[in-house]
Amino acid sequence: MPDTSTSLLVADGKAALTSYAAYAQQGGYQALRKALGQMSPGEVIAEVSAAGLRGRGGSGVATASKMALVAGAQDGQRYVVCNAYDADTRSLAAQALLERNPHAVLEGIALAAYAVGATEAFLYVRSTRTQAAETVQAALREALDQGALGRNIFGSRFSLAITAVGVERGFMGGEESSMIEIIKGRPLKAQQRPPYPTEAGLYAQPTLSQNAETLANLPTILARGAQAFKATGSQATSGAKLVTVLTPGVTEGKLIELPFGATLAQALHAANADVSEATTRCVVVGGMEGGALPLTQLNTPFDFETLQEVGAIVGSAVIETLPANTCMVHWTMERTTYLSKETCGKCVPCRVGVKRVAGLLEGVESGLGSQNDLAVLSEFAEYIPDGSLCGFGVNAVHPLVTAMQYFADDFTAHLDGRCPTGTCEPVRAHRYAVKHVL
Repeated sequence: MPDTSTSLLVADGKAALTSYAAYAQQGGYQALRKALGQMSPGEVIAEVSAAGLRGRGGSGVATASKMALVAGAQDGQRYVVCNAYDADTRSLAAQALLERNPHAVLEGIALAAYAVGATEAFLYVRSTRTQAAETVQAALREALDQGALGRNIFGSRFSLAITAVGVERGFMGGEESSMIEIIKGRPLKAQQRPPYPTEAGLYAQPTLSQNAETLANLPTILARGAQAFKATGSQATSGAKLVTVLTPGVTEGKLIELPFGATLAQALHAANADVSEATTRCVVVGGMEGGALPLTQLNTPFDFETLQEVGAIVGSAVIETLPANTCMVHWTMERTTYLSKETCGKCVPCRVGVKRVAGLLEGVESGLGSQNDLAVLSEFAEYIPDGSLCGFGVNAVHPLVTAMQYFADDFTAHLDGRCPTGTCEPVRAHRYAVKHVL
């Protein structure tokens, strides 16, 4: 597990660092004072680059690279947008940060803004997570009162205004381009990229869009140095990740801080999850759009590239175990049906394709499928991500692809008219068909 000196979470049994005084007593805002008093914006970016910090929002893009692009933009207004939305409501990462350590997020936003030359930032949160929203609002007011935000921060020439934006817009509300549209007061619709936000984001100005967990790491990097941060993690990805582990029968997951490079088995052990062939069919890694991996893959390191190689993603950093009697056809159908309802509907491959996959799976589960359906499903698994505007459509096929890859026998059994676990019931009486009108 990570060094406690660089941990983002407040240890169980200890008081949360919700107040300015408690956070400052633990060294809070010293990184911001150091940056404003001793470092240029370029030096801040260089330190973040040396630390090897990658985005925690699921993409894994080098944070310093995005910062440099915004900082290097032509003269004009620049913005920082902090995504603390947790698109997958089962994820506890952003919620825990805002409830237990909100000033780390605010200090991270301020450091990022100083580095890229922004004087205005937005903190984007789920309005339905009322405790988190109220806690961070109180922290904002206190930081303003203490001179850590607002005009001439800590007596410097740097000023920053942070506006909290609370919304509830489902899964797609957390997608980067949709988030920027919502802040602008526009409908939730994914946008074509390029141009990327670093070039033309909020109000068509250069915008640094980062996950709350990513920004919360900046104070540690600036206060303790890049090498201290790199002491935890893998060769490819420095530091640790807030991971939510879900097990059957438990309504709320267990939040752990997992070093990048640790195995899935180590993650489950850290969360006290009981995993064996007798109790568990598979492990789903990446949240609602994650991939279903057999227990033989539990030695896979938790990292962006290693998970991608086996069909999973870091995604929302939710790891869930499925009961031993789970039929993977039924699970895939349910998961894809959910995703078909969460799409913003702007692009045809995602809006129609995901719904079509769900319909085909309903037929397979109901004993109405054919061998050709599997070929069509495989075709959709390539077509949907290739034609989608945003990461939602790109990742939406992971449940289907991994279920068909690792649990092909479940699909074959249903084509033979039987459920391998005896748990499925027909959900439709007719095949998903297209009527041709002459």
